[in-house]
Amino acid sequence: MATLTLKQIRKQFGEVTTLHGIDLDIADGEFIVFVGPSGCGKSTLLRTIAGLEDISAGELAIDGVRVNDLPPVKRGIAMVFQSYALYPHMSVFENMAFGLKLAGMSKTEYTPPVTRAARVLQIEHLLERKPAALSGGQRQRVAIGRAIVQKPKVFLFDEPLSNLDAALRVQMRIEIARLHRELRATMIYVTHDQVEAMTLADRIVVLRAGRIEQVGTPIELYHAPANLFVAGFLGSPQMNFVTGSIVAIDAHGVDVALPDAQRVRVAVDAAGAQPGDKVTLGVRPEHLSLVAGGNAIAAAAIALEHLGDASVLYLQAPGTGETLSARLPALTRIAEGEVCRLGFRPEHGYLFRADGTAFRRLNPLA
Repeated sequence: MATLTLKQIRKQFGEVTTLHGIDLDIADGEFIVFVGPSGCGKSTLLRTIAGLEDISAGELAIDGVRVNDLPPVKRGIAMVFQSYALYPHMSVFENMAFGLKLAGMSKTEYTPPVTRAARVLQIEHLLERKPAALSGGQRQRVAIGRAIVQKPKVFLFDEPLSNLDAALRVQMRIEIARLHRELRATMIYVTHDQVEAMTLADRIVVLRAGRIEQVGTPIELYHAPANLFVAGFLGSPQMNFVTGSIVAIDAHGVDVALPDAQRVRVAVDAAGAQPGDKVTLGVRPEHLSLVAGGNAIAAAAIALEHLGDASVLYLQAPGTGETLSARLPALTRIAEGEVCRLGFRPEHGYLFRADGTAFRRLNPLA
């Protein structure tokens, strides 16, 4: 296990800068997940930690030791790739033992750790098979086992579940979470899948365009996003946004005027704001319900998806034409074009300034 400290990490490819001064402290035994859209720099950041990419500027320390100039093999890390990277002509046992064999260990020395790792990953019965005879989930277990036997200070995962089907991804998420509990190892995991991030992470690092937007626990990021980007990135369906302006402020919240002369109330601390300021209202789909009056947004239905346990209603936002969504009871029936009133409690609303930063919610866990 190990601590990591990243200070002003920058990465350039010629004239193009992909990481813009990353600062991050990772505690011993933490499970950190990097998330963000394609091209945000999450895999590049992971590869700089691994030593597969040179650091253009800044400092990376593992357990307090600067490792910028150390090759990957001397950093005490092990990496699990999206592509598994198994040798097709070797058995599962040989694949898992390969790194130890290269390090000069004899078969009698490396057999026990390989067998133990196979037992932990429940692949003991597969040790004599070749990768071609394995399923995707089994191949991923072998790749993880190859990392475990190295006894690294830090495990690095680069979108390891992307090639698996939905059911296998769920199963492997459970396995990786269990593995982290058993090994108590420091793990850094890259994914574009917010479900993986929310279910696996001790803390999530949200990246955009080579910069950190926010770092926090899954609960913190979901209920108290720092800005519009983080609010919209986490959640499925994503948070609804409607532009408006402040019309009144008091100690209990803000009244916001929306297009089409609508008005709603949001329980946020608007200290420093003024009536007339342009803002964006945010409400998560699960916090909306069909109501006759009260604190609500009126919008026209576009489509209704029945998901079995619930229905998702899509509507056209007033004035802007953007799509809104509401997660409603499973047996909901709404006709296309029907005007619906979607109500929400003021404490369930979010409000963002014109620059995208969030106002503090008065009850973020409501």
